Amino acid sequence: MKVSRYTTSPPFDVNTYVFEIDGTLYVIDPGEGISQFVSKPVVVLVTHGHCDHISGILELDVRGLFISPEDAFTLTDPAANLSSDFMDHSVIVDLPWENIDLHFRTLKVPGHTKGSRFIIFDGVVFTGDTVFADTIGRIDLGGSEEKMKTTLKKVKEFFKNLPEDWLVCPGHGEITTVGDLLKRNIFLGR
Repeated sequence: MKVSRYTTSPPFDVNTYVFEIDGTLYVIDPGEGISQFVSKPVVVLVTHGHCDHISGILELDVRGLFISPEDAFTLTDPAANLSSDFMDHSVIVDLPWENIDLHFRTLKVPGHTKGSRFIIFDGVVFTGDTVFADTIGRIDLGGSEEKMKTTLKKVKEFFKNLPEDWLVCPGHGEITTVGDLLKRNIFLGR
């Protein structure tokens, strides 16, 4: 699977990922500005409901929108998606959505947000803002320290059971591999 990465939602510099499977174009975490890279109809998958990861949805020709039920309310709540605090305009995505867990392979990873998800395809894990190459996501923006601690134990075991050459595609920063992640990320231990 060929995955393209675009930097969107300045100044947050979100990694928005685009790939095609069986003629369907998928976009993961579309930030503002994604329409300069994508003009075809798409299916949107959201790792979590923060404004920098959903603010580009309305720029797209959306044929399906998938998010966790726990984070779905953030689509239409500028306070919950943090656009009222961190952007100069409110982000309101008033589109029908479906439960991502029922249609795609996911891993529930609460901590950064209550509904954070890993989205898993063969050879690639999209980690949103839960796990980055060298660190983990913040817990002070609608998350939970207690849930993040539990999630990190589960995530460590999850990655240990994957091939080391699988790609790890986070919501910000560099793409890495499972093997590299387990060596570099101190929160996942050695």
